[in-house]
Amino acid sequence: MFKIRSLQIDDFKRFKEIIPNKSHVVAIHKLPLREFAYLIQNLIPHNLRSFPSIHIAVDENNILGYVILRSLSKPNNSWQIDEVFVPDEIRNEGVGEELLRYVLSVYGGHGVEHFLAEIDSQNTPALSLFHQCGFRRYAKVSFYEREIDTTTVETLHATTVETLHATSLRHGKDFILRPQTNNDLTELEKLEISSIPPDLRPALGKSREYFRQKKDSIVVIDKSRGLIIGWGNIQKQSEENYIIELLANPGWTHLYEQFLNTIISDYIPIQTNKFTLTVKAIDYLTELTEVLKKAGFLPVEIKELLVRTVWQKIRERKAQTSKVGRPSIAPT
Repeated sequence: MFKIRSLQIDDFKRFKEIIPNKSHVVAIHKLPLREFAYLIQNLIPHNLRSFPSIHIAVDENNILGYVILRSLSKPNNSWQIDEVFVPDEIRNEGVGEELLRYVLSVYGGHGVEHFLAEIDSQNTPALSLFHQCGFRRYAKVSFYEREIDTTTVETLHATTVETLHATSLRHGKDFILRPQTNNDLTELEKLEISSIPPDLRPALGKSREYFRQKKDSIVVIDKSRGLIIGWGNIQKQSEENYIIELLANPGWTHLYEQFLNTIISDYIPIQTNKFTLTVKAIDYLTELTEVLKKAGFLPVEIKELLVRTVWQKIRERKAQTSKVGRPSIAPT
């Protein structure tokens, strides 16, 4: 029989041994300070946590699996489940489901209303697990990829790099592009909410902290109004691989193509003649999706954006532990 609890200092050596290479927490191997940050989460009230929380399933001295989740929204009423991991040899024994139901019960009891997860559309077992725990599909997240040839840039309807520069938003008189600052966070929060369909906003809206943690981000400002009407984030994976996210105010979605051109021509330090660009796009950002398809980007990965809402009567219940040491299960 196993029990579920928060990660403790004495668990870290064993915990690191079971982390898969592509895990969200691989970085803790090299960053002791981050390791400390994970551990002190237990001392911080749920509504004030900004760093991911880790909970493990343990049987005596063995770690059977873990779940990682983090806050997304300003009052922490939305949390994202980044990972649920159980080793292959003990899958289908209910450990993953118990881990999920544990965080639904405990965090739901502390006021969290919505739980989100991005699951690969080809990962049938994971999708089945989340559906069993009451998650429902809200949107589709696609990652579009294209190899950019810097000598022609033909994929973006420009025949030369010079032509690409000419379409940059930075070369016009109507907009200001600059790095994101902390003073932009409230406005970016509103920008992101405005891009989400109204019925999905309570669950999918992100917080100031989300944007604060997005390094290497830029904002597009409408000079005439002094308002932020666009946002872009650039993640460098290697000299030849970049991932970007783009957002535009609903009234300015016609600028997506120019914005994409601007990112490529002015903000990606080109070191080689060719590099791979990946763009993340949620299906309700239809204008962005159309621009990517038109520019020759192809979907290489599709994820289901799943949401589980915990109703008030569940949140009012306190987390309890059964007599045999296993967590009580939140109603579905």
